[in-house]
Amino acid sequence: MVRLSVIFFLTALLSSLSCRAQVLKPGFEKAEYLECLAMGSHFKDAGGIEEKYFCREAQGYDRIYVSPTTGFDNVWELWQRADKKVVVVSIRCTVFTLMSWYSNFHAGITKANGFYTLGKKYKYSLSSDTSACVHVGWLGCMLSMQEDIISKLDSCYNAGIRDCILTGHSQGGAITYLMTAFLLRKQELGEFHKDMQFKTYCSAAPKPGNYAFAMSYGRMTRGGWAFNVVNADDWVPETPMSVQTPDDFNPTNPFARIDDVAKMGKMNRMDKVKFKALITILRRPTRKSEKKLTRYLGKTLGGMLEDMYEGYDMPQLERCANYQRAGDFIIMMPDEEYHRRHPKNAEDAFEHHMFKSYMELAEADL
Repeated sequence: MVRLSVIFFLTALLSSLSCRAQVLKPGFEKAEYLECLAMGSHFKDAGGIEEKYFCREAQGYDRIYVSPTTGFDNVWELWQRADKKVVVVSIRCTVFTLMSWYSNFHAGITKANGFYTLGKKYKYSLSSDTSACVHVGWLGCMLSMQEDIISKLDSCYNAGIRDCILTGHSQGGAITYLMTAFLLRKQELGEFHKDMQFKTYCSAAPKPGNYAFAMSYGRMTRGGWAFNVVNADDWVPETPMSVQTPDDFNPTNPFARIDDVAKMGKMNRMDKVKFKALITILRRPTRKSEKKLTRYLGKTLGGMLEDMYEGYDMPQLERCANYQRAGDFIIMMPDEEYHRRHPKNAEDAFEHHMFKSYMELAEADL
């Protein structure tokens, strides 16, 4: 009798573990991405996205939650796969409101660890690297949604779900970068369920942070767990405007060690003077450009947002404009057939950026 009880207990335990086994696999899955893209275009129902940009209905997933509007006109949705084993956090892209666009252009860089006041004061960490920095506008968008997202994911976890896809298109992709780093960092710190598996599909996403953040993000998501899908004709992934100065390199670089480089090159005194003058000439324009970008896209726009958004206190900005691509990229190359339908020099600035073009190209090229 005791033996039978043990057998029944072990069978039930194995059955429970089987039900909770993770089902997401590493590596890019075309079918997963296409449904993420379809979910992104569904935000027309939540307002702000024009009907002409809608691509198709999501298949095999049910939308189970739509968030309230928070932050800089941000909304997210929770979807569940038909087998109830996977949930999807889908973050809305830019909408045609002043606040939404201001958060894009508010491109000052701030530390990836610190405090952010947006209605309330948030403590956050997106990287173990103290030199990592991120886009200050999108950081505010992410933080305004994270408590709601964590609450819903907790409920999913308690229901036995261990797999979650994070996704967003355009601005939604930029925020998804930061949300991914935020949640993975919480797992590292023991502040969120370590056995919940996250997989990320950014789509048409711009650059989220500096070189240190890009390296940190790549390390956190390595092994095929995070992607950014990009149409090569799309201009948005080229943004924000970026400037790399000699100060942005790792400390052991020749720009910071001119005397050592001159010594290694066995330069005479006159050549050494000329070499230093050349480095100074190269430094000056990049630092000047960096200063202007930080001033206008950081401090000036931040001041405007402080006037518009009650309870926003702009975080301290870093002297940096060195935005870098992050994570694994899936590049889609348009062919002649695509360009017949979508001219390269189309009048619509979003011709190569929105859901229909991405869906069409993904189905043909991936």
